[in-house]
Amino acid sequence: MTLWGEIALDGARRSVTVQREYPATTAELWAALTEPERLARWIGRFEPTAEGFRLEMGGPETDAVVDGRVLACEPERRLLVTWRFSGAGEAEAATELEATITATSADRVLLTLSHRRVQAVTASVYGAGWQDVLTHLARALGGEATPQEHDGYLGDAADPAAFDAALDDYRRQEAGLVAATIDRTGDRSAVALERVLEASVDEVWDALTLPDRVGRWLWPVVEWPDDPARERRLRAGDVMRLGDENIEGGVQELEVLDLQDRAHLRFSWGDAAVSLRLEEAGDGTLLSLVQDGVKDAFGAGRLRSAPDFAAGWHTLIDQLTLLLAGLTVPAPDRLWEAAYLVYAGE
Repeated sequence: MTLWGEIALDGARRSVTVQREYPATTAELWAALTEPERLARWIGRFEPTAEGFRLEMGGPETDAVVDGRVLACEPERRLLVTWRFSGAGEAEAATELEATITATSADRVLLTLSHRRVQAVTASVYGAGWQDVLTHLARALGGEATPQEHDGYLGDAADPAAFDAALDDYRRQEAGLVAATIDRTGDRSAVALERVLEASVDEVWDALTLPDRVGRWLWPVVEWPDDPARERRLRAGDVMRLGDENIEGGVQELEVLDLQDRAHLRFSWGDAAVSLRLEEAGDGTLLSLVQDGVKDAFGAGRLRSAPDFAAGWHTLIDQLTLLLAGLTVPAPDRLWEAAYLVYAGE
């Protein structure tokens, strides 16, 4: 799959930049970016609001809305807007989207979309999404369009196979930006990972020590220590059981080996242990994870080793990241597969 853009770190968030060249003039492309009837052909229905604008994306039954306002407008050159997406009962944090137009010849122009301050983990969805949207735009500028596009509804991908392939590649690219390190000794592998989370130390500590939070990013809670109601916070010496009771061997017993309030949590992990440390980092929290050396083991019909362990923790911290943002985890298995390819060097 050929990607038209890239993802970069932007503090605890990410930036997504995508480019595509079109056979059009700067005036034609500017009209497609700014005129409501043209916008409806490739991205969504535009409506002015008291605060700025609203863009309804997708079909009549699709809950996908963007609210924003124009920050800068230089006709035929640059457009900068705020962008806040909401859908399926969830709302993302506000971001910024900038479109710049550059003439590459008398009848060809290059469009660069720079989407900044995008939520970590979902940045890959934006990369694939913008790549697909720019395909819709190509059709709106004179290419073949579907009846749905002519009606102003963009509920489906312009090229579903290309979207799926791009999403996997962008996920792998984003995973590589925050990859863990692996220390391999004999048949044991230690994993170390650092991630800046856009949440306070208190919020992250709650996610690490309260049962209703732990069960949403680590594993489901089967038993919580001395607390049938599953309400109290973890304490040193506690033993908790997490996992899936419907799967043979799917429940793990973890003992809290060390706990320093709002700073350090260490618990057993098989015949090893995992440590999580928290530090304030600007407006967020630096989480440092260290898994002691774990021995290779057979599972699901194959030998599980360093790439599996690293990809597993990588994906769990992805899930923690989205939990803290109040968002649902999109396809955890695909997040794991993308991370695994990074660690396996494939």
